[in-house]
Amino acid sequence: MTPTRKPSSSRERLLAVCRYQEPDHVPLLLHPFGWTPWWPCTWSDDQVAQARAFLDFGLDAWLTVGPPMVFHPDVRVHQRIETLPGERWPCMVKEYDTPAGVLRQEVFLTDDWVADEWPGHKGGPPTVNLLDDYNVVRYRRCPIQGEEDLGKLRYLYRPIPDDRVNQFREHVSAMAGHARKLGVILRAQASAGGDAAMWLCGTTALLDMAIEQPELFEGLLDVIHAREKRDVEILSDMPVDLIMRRGYYEGTAFWSPEIYRRSVLPRFKELTRLAHQAGKLMGYTMSVGYMPLLKELLEVGYDLHWLLDPLHSGGRPVDLAAVKAEWRGRIAVLGAINQPITLAGGDPQKVRAEVVRAVRELGPGGGLGLCPVEAIHNFTPPASLVAMIEAWKETREYPLRL
Repeated sequence: MTPTRKPSSSRERLLAVCRYQEPDHVPLLLHPFGWTPWWPCTWSDDQVAQARAFLDFGLDAWLTVGPPMVFHPDVRVHQRIETLPGERWPCMVKEYDTPAGVLRQEVFLTDDWVADEWPGHKGGPPTVNLLDDYNVVRYRRCPIQGEEDLGKLRYLYRPIPDDRVNQFREHVSAMAGHARKLGVILRAQASAGGDAAMWLCGTTALLDMAIEQPELFEGLLDVIHAREKRDVEILSDMPVDLIMRRGYYEGTAFWSPEIYRRSVLPRFKELTRLAHQAGKLMGYTMSVGYMPLLKELLEVGYDLHWLLDPLHSGGRPVDLAAVKAEWRGRIAVLGAINQPITLAGGDPQKVRAEVVRAVRELGPGGGLGLCPVEAIHNFTPPASLVAMIEAWKETREYPLRL
C-alpha cells in the first residue's frame, strides 16, 4: 500500500499547486459570490471568518488584499439622475471634475440595477462607480471618447499615492497575520488590464476603438498599465504570496488572438516579470476564450490560471488533455468545475463526472486545484455542492488512483 502523504496546511497545498508540485491532495476552493452558506457557519463580509469556516469544513481558502483606488485630491465628483425623452430608463450621470477637465459617465438605471445576488448592488441609493461590471452593458455614454479623456483619467485611475502606501502596508501586514494564523495564502488583486478598459468603455465601444482607433486604445491601456505596474512594484516588498491579474474580458470571447498578442501580452508579461523578480507568484483569471491563446499564455510565464472553465459556451467539453499537454510543468490550474451548466443543472452524476474528469486529466504530476467557475451563488443547488465535495474527497489524494 502506498503510504499516505503528510497532511499540509491550505497554504502549503496551494503553494505546491502554484509551483506545479504534487501536494498531499488536490485542493478545493468554493469562491462564493453573493452566497449565503447553508451549512452551520455564518459570516457577513468578513473574509477572515469566511476562510476559517471553509477550513473548518475541510476545504481550502485564501485571503485577498488590493491596492485602493485613490482619486487625485483636486478631483470633485458629482452625480445626478436624468429622465431623457425617448429613453426607456432614467440615466445616471456622473461627472469627475479633474484638473484636466470633466470626465462624464452616463449609465442607464435599468430595472435590475438592484440585485440581491450581486455584491455592491443589493440596495441603497443608485450610484455609478467608475469601474463596475454593471456599467458594461448599461452605458449610454462611456467616459473615454477621445484622446483628451486620457489626461482626465490619469487623475482617477492612478497609482496609489505615496502618502497612502504606509496605510496600505499596515493593512497588508494585518491580513498577512491572519493568513499565517489560518495557514492560508495571501493574494493581492493588483491588475485588471483589459477588464478595466471594458469597465470604462463597454464592449462595443472598446472593440470598435481597438480596431478603428488603435492609438487611443493603446493610450488607454498605457494609463491602466501605469497604475498596475506601480501597484506590483509596491507589493514586491509586502508579505503577499500571489499577485493576481483579472482577465475575464481578455479572452478570445472578446479579443482576437492578434489583438491579445499586440496589446495585452507585452504589458502582462512585464507585470509577471516584475512579480517574479520580487519572488512573488503571478496568477491570472480568465474563464473562457483561453484555448486559442494557450501558447501566448505560456509565453507570459505566469504561474496559476484561476477559474478555467472546463466547458465551452453551449456545454461542449474543453479538451483538458490539450491544456495539460501545453502547460505541463509551467502553468497550474485552479478551477475546472463549471457552475452555470454543471452545478446549476443539479445532476449529482454529472457533477461527479466533471470532478473525476478534471482530476484525471489535469491532476497528474500536480498543478491542479478545483474551484467552481466562476463562483457559487444562492441559486447553486445544494445537492450539486454536496456531490462536488463528495467526488473531490473520493479522488483528491496523491498519488492519484484514477
